Amino acid sequence: MHNPYPTNISPCGTYIVEIDGKFESEYGTFMRALKAGLKLRQKFPHSQVKVHDANEQTLADEQSENNTEGALN
Repeated sequence: MHNPYPTNISPCGTYIVEIDGKFESEYGTFMRALKAGLKLRQKFPHSQVKVHDANEQTLADEQSENNTEGALN
């Protein structure tokens, strides 16, 4: 029987945290990656911190910018 699910795609998402364009860490959930990114942003306020989905290569922090701003205030 044919498997309808792709075998080369991880079943859970992987999120990458970058600081100033360099890989910092990797997390299995968006919330853990976002928390780590926020801690880095507090520790290094003049650095650019990004959280993005490793599979889709889209910036997750841009998609959730409104939610993050509300959480910080």
